[in-house]
Amino acid sequence: MSFYNSYPGFLYRQFLVCPPKAPSGTSLQGKAGIVTGSNTGLGYQASAQLLRHGLTHLILAVRNLSKGEIARASLLASLPKSTKPPVIEVWELDLADYSSITRLANRLQKSGINIDFALLNAGVANFNYTQTPSTSHESSIQINWLGTALLTLLLLFDLNKQAVVNPTRPRPVISIVGSETAAWAKFKEAQVSTAKGIPLIEVLDDKSHFDMGDRYYTSKLLYQLFFLELVRSHRPVSQGAILNIVNPGLCYGSDLHRTAEGAFGGILSGMKRVVGRSLSMGARTLVHAAVLAGESSDGGYLSDCKMAPFAGYGDGDYGRKVQTQVWKETVAELSRVVDMDKLLLPELYGVVGPSNARFMLPVSGTNCCLSSMSLLTDLCALPALDSMDNRYDVVESTCSGTMLRIATMLKNSLMFSPKFVLFNVRRHRTSARSIMPEPNG
Repeated sequence: MSFYNSYPGFLYRQFLVCPPKAPSGTSLQGKAGIVTGSNTGLGYQASAQLLRHGLTHLILAVRNLSKGEIARASLLASLPKSTKPPVIEVWELDLADYSSITRLANRLQKSGINIDFALLNAGVANFNYTQTPSTSHESSIQINWLGTALLTLLLLFDLNKQAVVNPTRPRPVISIVGSETAAWAKFKEAQVSTAKGIPLIEVLDDKSHFDMGDRYYTSKLLYQLFFLELVRSHRPVSQGAILNIVNPGLCYGSDLHRTAEGAFGGILSGMKRVVGRSLSMGARTLVHAAVLAGESSDGGYLSDCKMAPFAGYGDGDYGRKVQTQVWKETVAELSRVVDMDKLLLPELYGVVGPSNARFMLPVSGTNCCLSSMSLLTDLCALPALDSMDNRYDVVESTCSGTMLRIATMLKNSLMFSPKFVLFNVRRHRTSARSIMPEPNG
C-alpha cells in the first residue's frame, strides 16, 4: 500500500492539507447540474457553493421530498437578494430502489435539460446489518455499489448522447463521491466467494459475513472496482461524458454515520470532530471534481482537488480477477432491471438528427481487412465503405436491426489503435425515447 492510501497518509491530509476554494472568477452561469443526497451534509454544502458561483439550474435528487423542499428553500434564502434566483428543482431518488433510479433517469432524459454535471454524493455507512426489502441485498452494498452503479450507467448513457449532440459544449461530467477507505477494506468476502465458488453478492448478503467495521470500506471498494472496469474496458475514452471519483476526506457534521448509536456513536462523533474537516471544506473537493477538474480527470480518482492513486486492489493478478468478477456480477444484477445490451454491448452514443439516427461504437482499430469487409457486406447488407480517414471508418447500414451484429463483426475484423465507427441508419428514424433503456418488466 502506498503512503497516500495508508493511515498515516490519511492523517497527514486531514491535519495538514486544505483543499482550495474554487477561484473567485468561476462562473456557472447558464450551467445545469444534478446533485444526489443534496438535502444535507456534503451534498447540501456542495450545492450551496455551486449556486454561489452562479449555477443557473440545479436538481436536488433526494430520498425524502419534503426534506428536499426544505433544503431548496434554505439554498434560495442563502443567495444574495440582488441576484436572479436560479431554478432549483427537487426530484425523488432512492438508491435502495431500482425503480426510483430508473424513474429519475427517464425523467431526466425526457426533460430535455442539458446537464453539465452530475454529482453522485448519496451514500450510507451502516453499522447494523439491514436488508433492502426490494432486493434482499445488504443495504450498504445495495446503495453504495449496486444502486450507484445503475445510476452511473443510466446517466452515462444519456450524457454521452448529449455530448455528441452538442460537440461545441464542454463534455458533461459524472463525478461520484468515493472514499479513501476503499484502500483499507479487508474484503474477506472475496476470499470466501473464491474458496466456495459462489457469487460474491451471495456472500455479501449473508449476515454471518457482515463486518460492521469493514462493510462501508468494502462497499466503496466494490464501486471503485466497477468504475475501473467501466472506464478501462467498457466505454470509449475520447467521447462522451467525463467520469471521475472524488474523495472529500473525513468530514464532521454529515449524516453518513447516522446509524451509529449509543456509546459507539458518541465516540465516533467525537473522533470525527477532532480529525474531520468541516463540511464546507470537504465540499470544495466535490465542486472541483464536478466543474473544475475537466478532461484531465476522466477515468481518474481525485483527492484534495488533485489527481491521486486508486486503492490499488486490482493491480495484482488476484485483484484483477476479482475486479472482473465484480463487473460481471454488477451487469448480471442490473440486467434484472434494465436492458444492459442497450447500455453496454454497443456502448452506443445515440444522436438524434432530422433525417437519421447515428451511433458511434468503439472498436479495436481502423485498418480493415478487405476479406472481412466483404464478409460483413454479405452478412449485414452493407452497401459500401463510404470513406476512411485517420479517425473514422464510415459505414452505411440499411437496417438498424443488424447494428449489434455489425459491431461484433467489426470488432473482430479491425486492428491496431482504438477508434470509432459511425453508422448512419438512414431508413429508420429513431427517437431519443426508443434509444433510452427502459426498465425490464
